[in-house]
Amino acid sequence: MGQNPASASGPQGNPLGEQPIGTLLLQYSLPTIISTLTGSLYNFVDQIFIGQRVGYLGNAATTVAYPLTILCGALCLLFSNGAGVQFNIFNGKQNRSEAMRYAGSGITLLALDGIILAILVRIFTPSLVLLFGATEEVVPYAQTYIGIIAVGIPFLTITQGGTLLIRSDGSPRYAMACSLAGVAVNFLLDYLFLFPLQMGIAGAACATVLGQVLSACLVIRYFFRFHCAAFTRQDFRLNADRFRSIVSVGAAASLNQAAMLLMNLVLNNSLRYYGSLSEYGGSEALAAAGVVTKVSFLFFSTMIGCSIGSQPIVGFNYGAKRYDRVLRTYYAVLRYVLIAGAAETLCFWLFPEAILHLFGSGTGNYEAFAIRYMHTFMLLVIISGIPPISMNIMSGIGKAKRGIMISMSKQLTLIVLLLILPRLMGIEGVLWSGPAADVTAAVCSLLVLRPEFRRMRAG
Repeated sequence: MGQNPASASGPQGNPLGEQPIGTLLLQYSLPTIISTLTGSLYNFVDQIFIGQRVGYLGNAATTVAYPLTILCGALCLLFSNGAGVQFNIFNGKQNRSEAMRYAGSGITLLALDGIILAILVRIFTPSLVLLFGATEEVVPYAQTYIGIIAVGIPFLTITQGGTLLIRSDGSPRYAMACSLAGVAVNFLLDYLFLFPLQMGIAGAACATVLGQVLSACLVIRYFFRFHCAAFTRQDFRLNADRFRSIVSVGAAASLNQAAMLLMNLVLNNSLRYYGSLSEYGGSEALAAAGVVTKVSFLFFSTMIGCSIGSQPIVGFNYGAKRYDRVLRTYYAVLRYVLIAGAAETLCFWLFPEAILHLFGSGTGNYEAFAIRYMHTFMLLVIISGIPPISMNIMSGIGKAKRGIMISMSKQLTLIVLLLILPRLMGIEGVLWSGPAADVTAAVCSLLVLRPEFRRMRAG
């Protein structure tokens, strides 16, 4: 493998060019894994308590509400990712005043985004639950749940976007603590509201909102002691040029989330429609898919965290022309992803009933479809981590457009398959679209990576 002899010992003694890859991955990936797991735990904990207390119709309601979470994430990335990148650039140039103006603009955009989106969701909740795939019997649960969590959207956007800015300011541990505090409160209040107080699905929604409020308060508290410099009132004023810069940088990551949103809408509606035409039932299919997805996200979030954590290692060594270390980093992350995927597959095949019982009981059709979903839709989950880690390595070496192309391949392929296969196979088409999309996306990822890896091997 080619490398630049001049940089063989690592430029300027930087540990990114010298320390063992495994040590660096542990150092950089572990905090990110914890942060990504935290986001998954919000939904996972809600699903467990709702399933135990409300039942499978409550689980179906949270599945219906999930596209709203993705929408919030897409808008947060649009503003916070763009503001964070510009903040880092101007901070690196020692232009702290402009860096703070970008950070302040990002905070203003996040606040406006959260308030406007919350108002719109509250107004259009009845229409949204139908758009998101709710069946007739799930509609009242979904309306109650979405109507309440809409109140928390401004706090969610401040937390999600604000923690990214906090990391950019050099405080990743505080950012992680903000998220963990919200999860802990959500966990405790879920139990209190659903069991002793018996508030039903409204209680679960209230617990989620209060957890988000706490996290947002901790984020706002940090803004008063920003490390780079102190905010002034003018830093929060929007400027057309800064707005364009923020949106142009954040658009790529946001576009990927938008594709994921569309994929979830198509999937939910396919489950509702074709499930109702099958022996399982539309509500049962929605609830079962939601439960399995929440479990899958626990594994998947660790894969994402590991790959994001590898970006500084990949980027530094690519810039230093230490291509051997870039490739070794990718293969180390790939091994972890395959091991995590294999563990997830084993859980789905060996303990399907135990997993379902975590989320309460349901009809026989609900349990039957959940097991089919684990065994068919998630059949090739072992390779599902290849696209995201390939996307992150391409982004880490400055090939962001190729990275987004890799990332969107799964969502777009699944959308196309969901529009075709169920017409031919009914609910079976929905189930088999999952592994078909996983194979297509994995192959697409490797094809995009191949020429770049060849160039790196050639040195």
